[in-house]
Amino acid sequence: MSLLLNIIWLFLGGLVLAFEWLIAGIISIIFIITIPFSRGCFEMAGSCLMPFGKEVVLKTDLGEPPRPISAFFWIIFFGIWLAISHIIAGICQCVTIIGIPLGIQNFKLAQVAFNPYKYTLREKI
Repeated sequence: MSLLLNIIWLFLGGLVLAFEWLIAGIISIIFIITIPFSRGCFEMAGSCLMPFGKEVVLKTDLGEPPRPISAFFWIIFFGIWLAISHIIAGICQCVTIIGIPLGIQNFKLAQVAFNPYKYTLREKI
């Protein structure tokens, strides 16, 4: 089922969202101060290509300490804009019955996009 949803996801907005994350990663490399954000952008671009079969988890549950200063700069430079694009895509996808699971996944990705220093995606166990 995850494979089918991932294929539908790619055609109904997943490629565009992955491209947005890729562009954010390239922009974060261009601006020297935001280079540490680029790794997360490229990881999320990969996660946007195949989001089904993954779950959102708190990084503190994985043993990583919080980084509030980095999260603050992330939200200002990239997070708010990427989260808004995921929310808009999620609302547009929830209009149709077949798009409801895709929209829900977009809302999960918006949560990670807004603060990737607090949340991450990992494979479901």
